[in-house]
Amino acid sequence: MGMSAGQARLLSVTARLTDNELRSQMLTNSKLRLADKSTAASEKYMNALNSEKLTFKSYNDDGSTTVSNLTPALLYTYQSLKNQYAIQNSSGQYLVSGTDAKNYEKSNSLYDFLNCYNLVDDTLYDEYEKEYDVYEDYLEEYQKYLEEYAIYLEELKAYQDSENQTDLYKIFSGAVGTSDIKDGPFPEEKSQQCYWSALQADDQNHCSCYSHVLGHILDYSAELDTCGNNGNGGMYETSAGYILTIGGNPGGYMDNSCNEEMAQVSDGLNEKDASGEYLRYCDGTDDYQGISGITNRLEKAKADYAAGLINETEFNLQVLLSDFIDNGDGTYSIKSLKQKAIDLRFVSDNWGPALTNGDTNSPSYLFTENMLSRETMIDMLINFTDGDMRKLTLGTPPDAPTPPVQVQEPEKPQYDIIVNDSAKAQWYINLWYMMNGSESANKVNSIVNDDGTTLYGVTNNDKNEKSASYKEIDPNLLSSSEWLQFALTNGLVTLSQATYYNPSSNGDKQPSLSSEGYTWTSIIYTNASDIVSQEDSVAVAKAEVEYQNSLRDIQNEDKKIDQDLKKLDTEHSALQTEYESIKSVIDKNVERSFKAFS
Repeated sequence: MGMSAGQARLLSVTARLTDNELRSQMLTNSKLRLADKSTAASEKYMNALNSEKLTFKSYNDDGSTTVSNLTPALLYTYQSLKNQYAIQNSSGQYLVSGTDAKNYEKSNSLYDFLNCYNLVDDTLYDEYEKEYDVYEDYLEEYQKYLEEYAIYLEELKAYQDSENQTDLYKIFSGAVGTSDIKDGPFPEEKSQQCYWSALQADDQNHCSCYSHVLGHILDYSAELDTCGNNGNGGMYETSAGYILTIGGNPGGYMDNSCNEEMAQVSDGLNEKDASGEYLRYCDGTDDYQGISGITNRLEKAKADYAAGLINETEFNLQVLLSDFIDNGDGTYSIKSLKQKAIDLRFVSDNWGPALTNGDTNSPSYLFTENMLSRETMIDMLINFTDGDMRKLTLGTPPDAPTPPVQVQEPEKPQYDIIVNDSAKAQWYINLWYMMNGSESANKVNSIVNDDGTTLYGVTNNDKNEKSASYKEIDPNLLSSSEWLQFALTNGLVTLSQATYYNPSSNGDKQPSLSSEGYTWTSIIYTNASDIVSQEDSVAVAKAEVEYQNSLRDIQNEDKKIDQDLKKLDTEHSALQTEYESIKSVIDKNVERSFKAFS
C-alpha cells in the first residue's frame, strides 16, 4: 500500500522539527561557549592587572632617579652613583657582555684592561713611571742575582761535599797500588796484581793489564761473572773522535776483593756538579819520560802536525795522551779524569806493545807505525796513577756572583697604575677581578704629590687565565628584560653585588683582605634596594584593549545567536501547528475508514 500525501507531509514536517531542535541546541551550546570566552578574557585581563616587572632604579648626578626595565646590559653599563651588580649562572660563571669579554681576552693585566676603556692616565704617570722603572730594574737585577747565587750555593756545596782529593787517591792506590810496587815482588794483594804486571818492563805480555784497572773505574759494576769479568761495558767517545767499546771488562788478577774501593773511585770519576760538568780533572802536567819540560803536549803536537813533522795518526795519539782538550779558539781546557781514563783505555787497547807482543803483524795491532815504546807506556800509566789520580783537581771553587750595584733596595712606588676617573676605574677594576677569578678587588686610592696635586692609583694585577670565571652572554639576551626576570625568578641565575669592604669594621666578614677594597657578595634579587617590582602598565594597557575587543566580539556574536534562536523558535511554532493540523486530518481519515469497514 502506498503512502498517502498526508503521511508524506507529516514526515517532512517531523524531519524539519527535528532539524530545528538540533540547530537550536547547537546555538545554545555556542552561547555557553561565549560565556567561557568571556571568562577567559576576564581572567587574562585580571592577570595583566596583577602583573609586575623588574625595574632598575638609578640615581642621576642631580639627585633625581631613573627607572628602567632590568636587563643584563643595564646591569653592566657604568653610571656614577650606581650600584654594581653581576649575574652568575648555575656553573658559577659570571655572565658578561661581549665587549667586556673581548677586552679581558686581549689584556694581559689590569693595566691593559683599564686602558681598553681609556681609564689609564699616562700624562700624569710619566714621573711616577720613571720612579717605578727604577724599582722594576732593581727587582729584575736582584732576582737575577738571587738565581745566580742559588746556583753558586749548589755548586759550592757540591764542591765542598765532594770526596777529599787525597782520600780518593788513597782509596785508589790502596786498591791497585802505586808505582813503587813495580820494583817489588809479585803482590799478595790480588787487587794490585794487574797494575804490578802492567809495570814490568821485561814482560811484554802484561802491558795491557792496566786496561783491567781502567775498565773497572769507567763505569764500575760490582757484579762478577764466573770468569771474573767486571764492569758494565758500553761505548765511549775519545777526545780524538775514536769510539771505545768495552764489552764487559776482563778482570785479570782483580776480583771482588776490592769491589767497594773500585765503586767509590768509579763514582768519584763520574760525579758532576750542579751544571752537569765533571768535578774531577787531570793535574794538567804532560811532563812524561822522554819529553821532559813540555807543559802541554797537545799544543806541541798541534804545532808539529801543522809543520808536517807528524802524521794524523800520531797527532791523534798525542791528543789521547795529553791532559788537555783543544777548544778550537786558541785556548785549551783540562780534561776530566773520566775522559782521560777513556782515552788511556783506548791507547792501551790499540797502541799498547803488549797487545802485539812485538809482532807487528798481529791482527789487533791497529797502528803499527805508531806503536808506543814500552817505556812510554809505563810512564803513561805511572803518570795517571801517581800523577793525575794523586794530584787530581776539583777545579777552582765557584765564584760568588756580584750583587746589584744598587745594594739598597729603593722604595717601591705606592701604585702601579694611575687612572683618570676613580669611580669609573673602580667599576672596571671590580669587573676585572671578578672575571679573573677573585671575589675581592683592590680599591682605587688617592696619591698626593709634593706639589699638592692628587693622583688616583691602584696596584696592577696580572691575568690568571687558569682561574678566569666568566662567560659571554648571548647577544640576543643582553637586552632582554623578560629573560632576565624569568631567569632570576626561576633561579637560573643568581645576583652578586660589589660591596665596599673595610677591614677595621668588616674583618669578620672577609678576613682574606688586609686593606680597603671591594668584595663580590651573593644577594637575593628581591633584597637589592635598586631592583624594584612594579605594575607593568604596558602589559595592562595591552590586556585592556584585548579584553574590550574580545568582549565586543562576544557580545556581537551573542546577539546574532539570540536572533537565530528567535527565528528558530518562530519557525518551530509554525511547524508544530502544521504538524498538529496534518496529524488531526490523518487521525479523522483513519477513524472514518474503520467505521466504513466495520
